[in-house]
Amino acid sequence: MSYLTKPLAVGLALLFSHQAHAASLCKAGLSGITLIEGNFDPPASMTPDTERFKPGGRWPDDLIEQGWHNLRKAHAPLRLVCRYKDGKQETLLLPNGTDACVLKPGLIVNCK
Repeated sequence: MSYLTKPLAVGLALLFSHQAHAASLCKAGLSGITLIEGNFDPPASMTPDTERFKPGGRWPDDLIEQGWHNLRKAHAPLRLVCRYKDGKQETLLLPNGTDACVLKPGLIVNCK
């Protein structure tokens, strides 16, 4: 049950806040992040519409910004998946009405 605690707490904070939502969603050892729309089989992953990197361009070390915008037009529900090098993953359900998510250095995700 404890594996649900972090996503539940973050989800509730996002749901009840009227300001930009900020949370450190992913732990260390991240190998990738995916935004999934709808309940399709197979899942429909969304590619970021903005990506900026420092010279060298390695993810996540050289990340400046990675973002998904205009999400209100995407099929609900929206889920953010953090994938780790050890093969595990965490999934966070984003609240309805989320229009943009931006991943910044330090793997901080801001959604509004």
